[in-house]
Amino acid sequence: IDGNILMPLVVGSKVKINALIAFIGIVVGEMIWGISGMFLCIPYLAILKIIFDRVDNLQPWGLLMGEEHKPDKKKRIYRLTKKIQIEEKD
Repeated sequence: IDGNILMPLVVGSKVKINALIAFIGIVVGEMIWGISGMFLCIPYLAILKIIFDRVDNLQPWGLLMGEEHKPDKKKRIYRLTKKIQIEEKD
């Protein structure tokens, strides 16, 4: 459980890689290189994601590998309060 579920979630979140992609990468890395492949796949995926994000034709793949962008909490609260103020004026 720790190596197959928690590790992709924790390590993938630190390098901003989708948990499913990290999990698939760990499985494929283990099939190709064994135990060392399981440890090396996350840095390889991070390198690939950086390359995909920088090359224009590969940006959709970088978006697919990355996590969903969450809006900033302060911005979200500001928009909500502004919306409430507008509704109160009407």
